[in-house]
Amino acid sequence: MTLSNDNLSNKLLNIINSTAIFDLHTHLFPPTHKTFFLSGFKNLLNYHYLIAELLTATDIDASTFYSYNDEKKASIIWNELFEKRTPVSEACAGVLTILKELNIEIKNQNFTAICNEYDKKIHSDKNILELSNVSSLVMTNNPFDLDEWSLFDNNDWDKKIYLASLRLDDLILDYEGSLEKAKDQTSNDEANSIVTYLEKCYLQSNPVYAAVSLNSATFNTLLDDLTWRNILEWLQSKKLPLSLMLGVKRSVNKDFGLAGDGIGDMNLKELSNLCNSFPKNKFLVTCLSLNDQHELTVLARKHPNLRIFGFWWFMNQPTLIKQILKMRIDMLGFSFIPQHSDARVSDQLIYKWSHFKKILHPILLEYYQDLLNKNFPVSEAILQRDINNLFSGNAKNFLEIN
Repeated sequence: MTLSNDNLSNKLLNIINSTAIFDLHTHLFPPTHKTFFLSGFKNLLNYHYLIAELLTATDIDASTFYSYNDEKKASIIWNELFEKRTPVSEACAGVLTILKELNIEIKNQNFTAICNEYDKKIHSDKNILELSNVSSLVMTNNPFDLDEWSLFDNNDWDKKIYLASLRLDDLILDYEGSLEKAKDQTSNDEANSIVTYLEKCYLQSNPVYAAVSLNSATFNTLLDDLTWRNILEWLQSKKLPLSLMLGVKRSVNKDFGLAGDGIGDMNLKELSNLCNSFPKNKFLVTCLSLNDQHELTVLARKHPNLRIFGFWWFMNQPTLIKQILKMRIDMLGFSFIPQHSDARVSDQLIYKWSHFKKILHPILLEYYQDLLNKNFPVSEAILQRDINNLFSGNAKNFLEIN
């Protein structure tokens, strides 16, 4: 049945809020991988987005701050960013959204009281997944970090919820060290020891894609380096897409640690060259700089093996999402993957998806209302089909997974 303008908004909102989400890119791990699983109020506050905001807004010395234990660091961030200042940034707003979702009152409560109440409300990762309506997600798995990779030595976690990926940044950052680890793990001294090791990791983890972060200075490695050409050929043989996270510059401020990375230059003409040079490979692509978004969207119209996904890191700001999301729809229809959480603390799933849905609803409503005004019938089934595709289908179809 065709909807009317009167009931369209509520129907759309209900479908957005009730449709399960497949989160294409996170830094999350199952709770049984204890060293790497992050949850709770202190971890939420001690996130590098908030640390960068703290260190630039105050005169607190970075090395002194990092010398404190997690509880003291979190209490400083709460005091400086939420009590002494008005928490209007996206990173601060995310914390407040989670507190509201958990029905935790801020008024007349200090950091310790909020922390204690918070930790009583979050019982498990399943609790967080239910609150965010995320049915499954993709982890970031570094095969050259053997402690992290030890996850795949165990079977005490749900592989239907936590899907694997192969993060290959170490091949860019420390190729010789990565090569030595690959040789050690495969007893293989041949030139193709990297691919041999990746094959071993593939069989262990059943990844849904491989991924690497690049900028202009490192991007041409994919085209010019024999090892990377072999990797691309191997990925194609496995039907594994390569996720390209483009435009990061590491250690803009080394003193800030993980919070010190920034935006680097990117020449997307090379991305087009890559798509043409490897037409049988699939590439998931997201860019860190606002300057690259229009060209990236144009390229997604020209290369069927390229799929845009999400709003990464510095792009994940409401003002930018509104602008770029509409541009993508104008040029691509719904043939892209609109968002991923990039969550590093499990609790962030709650606010990342809540904030995106709040942006998505009025934007989609405008497009559907325009269709109705042009006498194109819009039904509840159409809305459900579109939201299913945006929240999971587009990504799963590109990855060729169920």
